[in-house]
Amino acid sequence: MFISVGKIYLYSEKKIFMMENALTSIDFNEYLKRKKAEKKIFAHFCSYTPEELIHAAGILPVRIFGTQTVEKANSHLQSYCCSYARKTLEEALNNQYDGFVFVHSCDTLQRLADITRCIPSEFHDCVGLPTSLSTESQYSYLVHEVTRFKTRLEEYAGPLSEENISKSIHIYNKNRKLLSQIYSLRKKGDIPAIIIDKIMKSSMIMEKEEHTEALAAFLETVEVQEAVHPRFLISGSVILNPQIFPVIESYGSVAYDDLCTGSRYLTPIEEPTMEGLIQRYHSLWCPCRYMNQNRVEYLEKKCKEYEIDGIIFALQKFCEPHFFEVVHMKKELKERGIPSLLLELQDQPLEQVRTRIQAFSEIVEGGMI
Repeated sequence: MFISVGKIYLYSEKKIFMMENALTSIDFNEYLKRKKAEKKIFAHFCSYTPEELIHAAGILPVRIFGTQTVEKANSHLQSYCCSYARKTLEEALNNQYDGFVFVHSCDTLQRLADITRCIPSEFHDCVGLPTSLSTESQYSYLVHEVTRFKTRLEEYAGPLSEENISKSIHIYNKNRKLLSQIYSLRKKGDIPAIIIDKIMKSSMIMEKEEHTEALAAFLETVEVQEAVHPRFLISGSVILNPQIFPVIESYGSVAYDDLCTGSRYLTPIEEPTMEGLIQRYHSLWCPCRYMNQNRVEYLEKKCKEYEIDGIIFALQKFCEPHFFEVVHMKKELKERGIPSLLLELQDQPLEQVRTRIQAFSEIVEGGMI
């Protein structure tokens, strides 16, 4: 599992932070080995995955983030496939998960779904969610697909009662509520972004009940540091190398994120039923799907809410859906007086992007766009 373990040391100009908690010091490889002896584990790859249904079936849904070294996966994917697909396929090839659950988001992940059918497992499914929910027929298709997935789970694990589904939804909502509290704290000051990233990713790997308990303990002891300017909002899909956060925070602070493994994951389910679970998809967002909200207005609102000075788009190379979107977003943000920087990431040494981050920080501080 491509997540650093042990104590996390964060450097700033004035002090060294050391935060240690069950969520930041856990060894996820050892954790999953222990869990595998207790229950089935399904790997998934997208925030649109209906995790609550998997949880209600007594199975641990684990979002995988990939390995550091890629060897086997290169022979299965074209050179223009992103690092996320490459790293996660490598992990899937090297680890024995009991099942794989995909959501048809981008074309690369759809091909990944096809490739993983060749990996021995007990369960494999791809939930074909519609790209838009603007018509009645599209919503009917969404209901059909989520219901079909529920039936597939029942064929594997037994009947899913309304009571168990409701219980799982409550468990997930409670966890997301606590995660949201961390984001609220960031309005008052700084919490190192690498800590936020670790906590968010751990919530997608650990048993939700265990994570909620550890998260509650973290919230009781966390100390919000004095706000550091310039304050940045980082936007993208998945940050594969979290060490980019300390690089950014050498020149300011990350006060908010617009990531699918960050704030986009926090949307709760309003009603603890199958219908409520399906309705949640109306509030989710991904550039692979039709936008039901103006993303520039959303980012502008968050900039005001969190006193953001500039936006950093940290995108994985070859992630075409995000790159298509960012062109017009940067233009509109500039028109609204919000400076932004586009970073294209693909396993390069972080020192190669440090200069651009430093220059952007100076531009923001100087009031130039």
